[in-house]
Parts: sequence; structure tokens; C-alpha cells
Amino acid sequence: MCAKRLKLLTIVVLIALGAGRIGPALAANIAPGEDYANLRGQLLAEGWRPETGYGQKLSNGKPFHRFPEVLCGVDRCRAKWHDARGAERSIMLKRGGLTDPYSVIGEE
Repeated sequence: MCAKRLKLLTIVVLIALGAGRIGPALAANIAPGEDYANLRGQLLAEGWRPETGYGQKLSNGKPFHRFPEVLCGVDRCRAKWHDARGAERSIMLKRGGLTDPYSVIGEE
């Protein structure tokens, strides 16, 4: 009896988590391959707030990467945001070269 309840609870939680991840992503129109600078403008217009303390900063306070909410590895980056409802969201990016734009991989 307990095993059935645990299995049912697990399924309900997974469905709820999946619905929570898909809904805001569709509302924000996060599309793979999109230029991150364009997406950033759309997110700001929709009431999303960047987590500006997430990325690395230079000694003068400017962001180490192009945007203050972005933290990068060798070829991938993560941008942290809070959606219009205040929920934390992460967007994965493909790191561009020195002059190339960052492109969206998807929402994490």
C-alpha cells in the first residue's frame, strides 16, 4: 500500500514540476539559437528580472562577461533570472567569441 502511494506521489510531483518548467518558458518565448541580447530585452519587457549578482565582476565592478547575470565556463554559460512571478529561472547559453553574440541553448 505504501509503495503505491509513494509511486503516485512521485508521478504527481514530476508532472507538477514539468508543468512549472514548460509554462514560463513558453510564455517568455525562449527559443534555441536565438541571440541572447534580443531575448534579454524581451524578458525585461515581460517583467523578468536578471540576477545581477550571479556573474563574475571585474575589480571596477563591471561584469566579467557581457551581462551581469551570466556566468560562463569554457563554451557554455548560464544566465540566472527571476520570472514575473518571482520564480528563479536559468537559461543556458552558448558562449560567443569576443565579438560573436551569445546564443540561447534552452531553459534549464
